[in-house]
Amino acid sequence: MSFLMKKLQAPKGTISVAMDKGECSLREPLTGKVNVTAAEDFDVDEIRLELVATEWTQATQSMDIGGTTRSVTAQQENKVHDGKITLQGRMHLSSGFNQDFPFSVNLPPGVPSTYRGRNARNTWKMKGVIAVKGRPDITGHEMELQVNL
Repeated sequence: MSFLMKKLQAPKGTISVAMDKGECSLREPLTGKVNVTAAEDFDVDEIRLELVATEWTQATQSMDIGGTTRSVTAQQENKVHDGKITLQGRMHLSSGFNQDFPFSVNLPPGVPSTYRGRNARNTWKMKGVIAVKGRPDITGHEMELQVNL
């Protein structure tokens, strides 16, 4: 593979996140492990968790428009939390590398728990990332979290 082609592709490796419990609470740390594997040699800037909480709302109102009553709906989506938690700093991974990185993360105060309603929802998502300088990052599957009060 040419040097240029290699710079345009993420290194051959994987990252996956496993939580200790199927759901978590805003009152206790989120715990689990991140598994990292490498199928080639490369340098890592960091191994991290990305944790995003999003709030979506919808409102419908009847309005008189030109003598006709019509329903008007507005939707809004906001990120209420966008965090990156470093689990491991710079390191070199060799082909065949396979290691678990345990984590224990306190969820931020003031961010709402998971909620699903007719006109509103709060969603938490998490994924693992292997940040690689000068090449695309290796990202894991984005998983949705159930966060309770």
